[in-house]
Amino acid sequence: MLYRDASRPDVVAAHDEIVRFIKENGLVYPVTVIDGEPVYDGAVSYPAILRAVQLKLASLS
Repeated sequence: MLYRDASRPDVVAAHDEIVRFIKENGLVYPVTVIDGEPVYDGAVSYPAILRAVQLKLASLS
């Protein structure tokens, strides 16, 4: 799991597409992104994040 602070210019520059998507779609920070796709926003919910990761892993098998 990586944390990226989207208020830092270097993070915005490196992840411009997803930061723009978050802003354009009115998502609320913190945003959980898995493989470039926002899956959860507005809070950190470890059970919700775990389910999202499990679903992603299941889709890969």
